[in-house]
Amino acid sequence: MKLIACLGYSLKEDNSVHPILENRLRDSVNMCVKNNESTLILMGGAYYKDTKERRISQASAMKKFLDENFKEELENIKIIVEENTTSTIEQLCYLRELIDSGEFKLKYSDLVLVASKFFIERVKLYSEYIFDTNTEENKLKEAQIWLKDYKRGDYKEILNRQKVFQEQIQKGKINYPAS
Repeated sequence: MKLIACLGYSLKEDNSVHPILENRLRDSVNMCVKNNESTLILMGGAYYKDTKERRISQASAMKKFLDENFKEELENIKIIVEENTTSTIEQLCYLRELIDSGEFKLKYSDLVLVASKFFIERVKLYSEYIFDTNTEENKLKEAQIWLKDYKRGDYKEILNRQKVFQEQIQKGKINYPAS
């Protein structure tokens, strides 16, 4: 059994899921389909900067999206909606405490974190410290997964995708803080 944790992301103005979060959810669904005895945990409270009119949790918006788009695929998957964490650090600490509690009889290696590709290195670093593990051995495997959509030597396509991502940030379509 796996515990698949979809990390939160800011919602759009209308409280719907952002395209970046939608991609995380699609990846989570794919992981659940491949690991049909898993538990899916949707993570994220209301963003602390949101107005009271927009104080819906990221996790509840994710659940609504999944119910509307993937109900059949997830009908046999246990889904937990965690609505209190407000940062990646809080989410990882919550997961650590959940696994340490023994409630799910899982090891850290049973945890699958779903985050965006542009954010994964930071999540890995946080995880190494919070879970006191070394994720170095997984970096090559994850890089291979990310690159599976590209042909070897197709550097122009990889570069183009990076440029599109950067343009979306510059146009304000993606809010991505400088690292």
